[in-house]
Amino acid sequence: MRFLSIFLLSFPFMAAAAPEAGFMSSDGMEVAGLPPALDTLETCPKFGEFSAARAYPGLSSGLREVSEVSAEALPLPEDDMGKEGLLESLRLTLSYWKKRPDAFRIKIGPDSYGAPRMRDTTQRLINLFEAGLSGQELHKALKDDFRVYRSVADDGSGKIVLTGYYEAEIKAAKKPDETHKFPVHLKPPDLIKTTPDMGVDFDYGRIDQNGKLVRYYPRQEISGGALAGQDLELVWSEHPALIMLLQIQGSGIVRFPDGDFIKTGFDGANGWPFKSVQKLLKDCGEIPDMSFKDFISYLAKQGGRESRLVDLNPRYVFFKQRPKDSPAYGAIGTALIPGRSIAVDPGPLPLGITALIRSKRPVAGQNGSLAFKDFTRFVQAHDTGSAIRGPGRIDLFWGAGETAETEASAMKAKGDIFILIAK
Repeated sequence: MRFLSIFLLSFPFMAAAAPEAGFMSSDGMEVAGLPPALDTLETCPKFGEFSAARAYPGLSSGLREVSEVSAEALPLPEDDMGKEGLLESLRLTLSYWKKRPDAFRIKIGPDSYGAPRMRDTTQRLINLFEAGLSGQELHKALKDDFRVYRSVADDGSGKIVLTGYYEAEIKAAKKPDETHKFPVHLKPPDLIKTTPDMGVDFDYGRIDQNGKLVRYYPRQEISGGALAGQDLELVWSEHPALIMLLQIQGSGIVRFPDGDFIKTGFDGANGWPFKSVQKLLKDCGEIPDMSFKDFISYLAKQGGRESRLVDLNPRYVFFKQRPKDSPAYGAIGTALIPGRSIAVDPGPLPLGITALIRSKRPVAGQNGSLAFKDFTRFVQAHDTGSAIRGPGRIDLFWGAGETAETEASAMKAKGDIFILIAK
């Protein structure tokens, strides 16, 4: 499970228009001119709405319907990636379904399917891809042998919104010093993962002094020292924005000044809803549309204001240390496959499904340039995220490295998703 890269959700790709005088982005490019930083965000009318809302508007699809469509709607499956990665992803999905009891069921639209049907679906897809069929032959087999469901956002477009995430890398120190003052926290011992039978509307909490189950401390209280003295500090960062970056991506690499590193993975959250600080600053006119990578760079340049801005989002994620040779893991307990694993809202789009997506994706070029091209690809739902809500939101895992960071940070496009269930 991860805290996803959805600050991008409400923003289109950066425009290619000539920039005005402005700040320098993380890759040395000048970003379109910014108005002077607001002394206080309280002067912005949107700030009151941001503070009062449980989750800041514009982050999720309100649609609650996934419907079956004619198999004729399925596009030609001209997958843009290699077959081996697809087969690896499908086999991991099959291992997930083999661990589920036969009585385990999922709901897709109005229909319910048990684990045996999902195992059969996944195995039949493996058999088809191993057979080396042509695109036309595969298209016919899918239309003949599978039911097709389509999921869309609620904006009237009939499309989904596809964004990207990746395994982040940040710089940090093993011990605090004059510059590295902000800790990345391990999971506290009193954190409770809630279940539906507990009758609460949050995913993690704690027992308060009155014996009541409540949300865990919000980010601002954690930043203020709510966990101090418990030896929960994993590493120390110079910038709260970099900690937020790690939390949003959900897994990452922490690099130390001596070249050594550790890997981190999601290990719980604080039960508070996600609020997009990037959207607030955009709505208040402080920043233009920008990639997530450039937004983190912007926050890191805010001096003493950086912490206050980051703390406006009450959601907080805890980490555990992973083996250095381990891949990033998703909510189904298997490795995430770059380009194949997606994060979904498991209500309308259950974990373990296989789907065909069609959209546009950024392609990094030399000197930080980006081009966008159409693509079609088979993907599997391996992960979730606290801000991925509704059937119209999909987050595609990009992997690790500089190219993954650049492309995933710029990924936001409308598209289509078709879920496949064996007849």
